[in-house]
Amino acid sequence: MRKKSLLFIAFALAALMLAFYGCRDKQMTPAKQYVVEDFFRNPDKVNFSLSPDGLYYAYMAPYKGMMNVFVKEIGKEEAGQLTYDTLRSVYGFFWASNDRILYIKDQGGDENMKLYGVNKDGSNLIALADFEKVRTEMIDDLPDIDDYVIIGLNKRIPQVFDPYRLNINTGELTMLAENPGNIMGWMTDHNGSLRVAFAVVDGVNTSILYRDTEDEPFREILKTTFKETHDASVFHFRQ
Repeated sequence: MRKKSLLFIAFALAALMLAFYGCRDKQMTPAKQYVVEDFFRNPDKVNFSLSPDGLYYAYMAPYKGMMNVFVKEIGKEEAGQLTYDTLRSVYGFFWASNDRILYIKDQGGDENMKLYGVNKDGSNLIALADFEKVRTEMIDDLPDIDDYVIIGLNKRIPQVFDPYRLNINTGELTMLAENPGNIMGWMTDHNGSLRVAFAVVDGVNTSILYRDTEDEPFREILKTTFKETHDASVFHFRQ
């Protein structure tokens, strides 16, 4: 059996060598050449997202060299364009409700993200969080609540983000708490109330802060050292 195996290996190696040297004698087809622009051009369509009711989908596509937001009804051919930015691309978007889309972009590359809202038919386009030298971050998109989201803004102190409740139709803002500077994350309950904060203590330790209602101050309910980690998952009931 061993001699047969060695003989088979020898024939296989000989066949590979013949194929290799045979290819060298033939005219090889040159590889296709690509221009540099092919590697850096915008995609035709990207970031597809289905509306909560499943009747529409939105996506990003180029418009005059910049990525903008488009929406299309399922089963229809024609798409509607929602944004027309020609200086900076839209960074991203999401469905805030069945009828309204929120998107973020900066101005001139300053990376101070601003938040805008627009209806899926292109109406009621307004700047929801557009402040000079202020950055917007998303804390909770409240998927079960159509009219509000929770965002963070560094309006008060540039290095600190405070949480706000934002009406996505009117732009009305309500501050929910002042970040003392060590809060690294927030959590809402099922009704959209800000109830939990995650803080850094003594530079290396962490704690969970909790309150029963938004009218009460936060209180510490758990503290761990740098040797441990903890996290809260979800509220298990509605009030």
